[in-house]
Amino acid sequence: MSFAMDRIFTGSGGTGGVRSAESENDADDRQSVFSGISDAPSIYSFNSSRDGLALLRLIQGRTFNAQNDLYYMPADMPEFARQEKEHFAHLVGVGRLYVEHEKVQRILSPTDGEQKRILDLGTGVGTWAIGMAQEFPHAEVIGLDLAPNTASANLLPPNCRFEFDDFNLGLPHFHNSCDIIHGRIIAIGMKDFKWFITEVAKCLKPGGMFLMVEGDHNLWNSKKELQELAYGTGGPGQSWYARAMFEAALTMQKRGSDIDARMKLYELISSSQYFEDAGEHIHVFPIGPWEQGATPEDHQRKQILGILERQSMIDLVQSLGPLFISEGYPKELVDQFIKGTEKELNELTVHMYIKWFYFFGTRNSIPIEDEKAGGNDA
Repeated sequence: MSFAMDRIFTGSGGTGGVRSAESENDADDRQSVFSGISDAPSIYSFNSSRDGLALLRLIQGRTFNAQNDLYYMPADMPEFARQEKEHFAHLVGVGRLYVEHEKVQRILSPTDGEQKRILDLGTGVGTWAIGMAQEFPHAEVIGLDLAPNTASANLLPPNCRFEFDDFNLGLPHFHNSCDIIHGRIIAIGMKDFKWFITEVAKCLKPGGMFLMVEGDHNLWNSKKELQELAYGTGGPGQSWYARAMFEAALTMQKRGSDIDARMKLYELISSSQYFEDAGEHIHVFPIGPWEQGATPEDHQRKQILGILERQSMIDLVQSLGPLFISEGYPKELVDQFIKGTEKELNELTVHMYIKWFYFFGTRNSIPIEDEKAGGNDA
């Protein structure tokens, strides 16, 4: 791989943290790039002088969004660094920013008299949105999140911007305006996937494409069998990381996340009357550099992929700490999740895979009647 691996491995990319948004003068220079979207505003856009700090809160030493309690993950420098590692893991694992690349490139090819637009839901650190803006400089790219990475606001390409918003409330200002809509690992903040898929369809132009990536909260051992969870003091072949993921999924579901529906996304998209050509790609990534490759190139790819996933997963359990504590888990058990994960992944005493699902569907031309005003109130 040609990108700087020392930057990826250490998480020293310089993204993250909380800053005020860009000035009104800077925003005026960027406003003309985004002139085709409905005047109905998001909760907050970087094309404003309002301070992003008003939309954030501090909990147990970590920064969180202040808009939606359903998504209970940090929005700070350590979490953005983790998201960046996860982004590069997907880039290594899939080979590019998106699946179905020929179809995506055809949809986004320049067309006279038509503005191409990409919407990244749950953009987080924003690396995917920035990458798409660089690959398709003629397209408008909007990264939307409850708490996007404000530190990179002044480094964005001129055709890219971030917005504060909660897509659970509906996205009427994007209706019938997008060519590609993307979401990655957003299930934990989702209240109703069936409603969400229809809302995405409302935002896509006919022929536009929906891309979504979600992971299986179950982990798989080296034989690709269900990984045994660690309880008590743990034991050989048992995993504290797998236990932490099991508990996190259970907790998120109790809090109201429609998290189980992520495993049914293909059925939900393919059964929607507003989508056609639905499909999914499944990729299995090693967690840690333990898997051998068939060729030197394949071996290097799996080593890089394993290192990135290991670092991301270790950081993920730390990011989940406030969630566990807020739901009444004993601090000693939360510490065991964190320390046990670090030990087993760093020492490679447990060999595991994570399964990733890449869903897609194409918007057809069937019109959608608004069932009710407003959104899916969270």
